[in-house]
Amino acid sequence: MPFLRRLSFAPIVFLVVAATTYAMPRVLRPELFPGEQFFPGLAGDLERALLHLDFGCAVRIAGCPSIHDLWVRGLWWDLWLLGGAIVIGTAGGILAGVWCARRPRSLRSRALESAAMAAYCAPVFFVGLFVLWLFNPIYGLVPLPWFFDAEPRWVQPWNAPWDWFRQLLVPWLVLAAPLGAMCLRLTLAVTREAMDEDFVRTAAAKGVPPHEVVRRHAAPFSYPGTISFVGVSAPLIITNLVLVERILSVPGFFRYTWRAAGHPNPGEYFLLPDYALLCALALWAAVLLIVLGLIADGIVSRLDPRVRLSHDRAW
Repeated sequence: MPFLRRLSFAPIVFLVVAATTYAMPRVLRPELFPGEQFFPGLAGDLERALLHLDFGCAVRIAGCPSIHDLWVRGLWWDLWLLGGAIVIGTAGGILAGVWCARRPRSLRSRALESAAMAAYCAPVFFVGLFVLWLFNPIYGLVPLPWFFDAEPRWVQPWNAPWDWFRQLLVPWLVLAAPLGAMCLRLTLAVTREAMDEDFVRTAAAKGVPPHEVVRRHAAPFSYPGTISFVGVSAPLIITNLVLVERILSVPGFFRYTWRAAGHPNPGEYFLLPDYALLCALALWAAVLLIVLGLIADGIVSRLDPRVRLSHDRAW
């Protein structure tokens, strides 16, 4: 099956990424590995990381905690934030694009398209800081204590579902905004092009209401391309995830990226990067990218029979 074939290549891709990741510090900073030969040392790094899940210690964090422990503690928050933002951004963008296509050249649809353009162009770190400036209960202009706590309660959904939801709602929306804007514009563009297709014009000629023509005939034509675009945009989504966790203090594993890159806390001098922690962060990003790509491919093959048939012929 096509999905199984793609799935079989995933470990190979991950192994290549892992080898490249652990090779870079040895190439760029060989003085950090005195007396070690390149290939035996690289093989040892890969064996410890991939077979024993031993990623070393985070030397730039107080107490030098185990990177594995940091990863396990932050893993769920990365998944909650990433999954929720993708669902909200993709579903919201597609629905908004169909809504705009059903109301061409109306004032409301143009206002929504303009808002999508602003969300697409605005960096997520600016949006996050702007939201804090507006709604933070301590210094915000319009305090919203229901969704911002002075001391956030980061709890799992099975312990306190309402607190979990309200603490993640704002990070979800900030991370989903550019993705939703991209999905809206792509859905709208492809739906408008599909209006000139023969099967759409035939449905209109048979007396199907215009709104139903868009929703049932033209809009589904855009779904496979939009989902494919979400898969292609996975690197951008992961990058924005790092920024959102940093700005809004989400306790995910990616929040350590800033510290691992060598940025000091106030009052400290410049620090060297924590290469062990950076390598672990890169591996986690690679895992998420591969999984998102596989999920997007599986959804597209289900939505578009032409993709499924072409893969079957190739197989």
